[in-house]
Amino acid sequence: MKRKLAMMTVLAATLTLGACGKTTTESTDSTIENTETDASGADVAYEAPLYEDLTSKLVNLAEYKGVEAEKTVAEVTDEDVQAEIDSIQKENAELVDKTEPAETGDVVNIDFTGYINGETSDNLKGEGTDVEIGAGTMLPDFENQLVGVTTGEDTQISFTFPENYNQEVAGKDVQFDIHVNSVQAYDLPELTDEYVQENTDYDSIEDMQASIREELEQDAQTDAEDNWQYSLIKQVLDNSEFEIEDADVKAYTDEMLTEYQTYANMYGMEMEEFLQSQMGVTEEQLREAYRETATFRVKMTLAFHAIAEQEGLTVSDEEYQDRLSTLASQYGYDDPSQIEQVYDPELIKEQIIQEKAIDLIAENGKEISE
Repeated sequence: MKRKLAMMTVLAATLTLGACGKTTTESTDSTIENTETDASGADVAYEAPLYEDLTSKLVNLAEYKGVEAEKTVAEVTDEDVQAEIDSIQKENAELVDKTEPAETGDVVNIDFTGYINGETSDNLKGEGTDVEIGAGTMLPDFENQLVGVTTGEDTQISFTFPENYNQEVAGKDVQFDIHVNSVQAYDLPELTDEYVQENTDYDSIEDMQASIREELEQDAQTDAEDNWQYSLIKQVLDNSEFEIEDADVKAYTDEMLTEYQTYANMYGMEMEEFLQSQMGVTEEQLREAYRETATFRVKMTLAFHAIAEQEGLTVSDEEYQDRLSTLASQYGYDDPSQIEQVYDPELIKEQIIQEKAIDLIAENGKEISE
């Protein structure tokens, strides 16, 4: 458990996972599940190598002050607010059978079997699977073609898997035979001030709408800031010169794969068996997918260490103790000193230094107008 430390900030998580493409760590019943996940905001524990463990070298550090990047804040629309309200209402709604054709937002229960070049596999099959059309739990090309189906119907849908999808099926044409067991719609309760007061923390419909809009706008601002900072840091790394050793890349890759090993253990499987049965990839393919991310993290560690040396960035005892308290609270320890029995103190300090380097780059960065 030594050296295991959860990434503390949304940006750190983005930097850690953003370059790896989109990969799920959850088990999936089917290849067609939409397993793309947003890495930002994910708390993932890693066995992270320390700077002192690295054999790679920073040859030349690019200018890290005055770096420019666009900052784009997504607009929050009335539709965005209503979607959140609909989600709240669905928590207290009943699903009722309907005889009319399925529409976006309905829940369709299906049995399906997919064929690629006339052959099928367990990852292309499912029985009694609920699909909420438009929810994004399945690939859009799959969900969208369920619009218009009716209970008891047998139908076929075809599409091409995305090129950046599961290695087993990426870029391949697939045809699904589908039997529709049922079509149901949400019977949403009437939205009134009384309903809002009884089922939410808001005082009225107007209060709920205003509060949700404010929350979404805050999220949009946070996302824009995170993406802007990531762009600044990526420029610094891209413009710097490194000598990267494969051993360091492997160390970071091994660290990221420990999570998959944990899931494999939970399912009582060997790592390779888990990856192939649940994700349709081999360990070698997953390692290759993570290689770019691992290389990015090696560069980030080297560059941030150099910035810390040049700028005199250090960790005070007060800062260190505050971080111990934060981690203790986050992971349910009564005594902050217990954290040092689980997490490597040097890794905790290194994380704080990296955050300071990120802050310094951002404080000296420049926003470019679109």
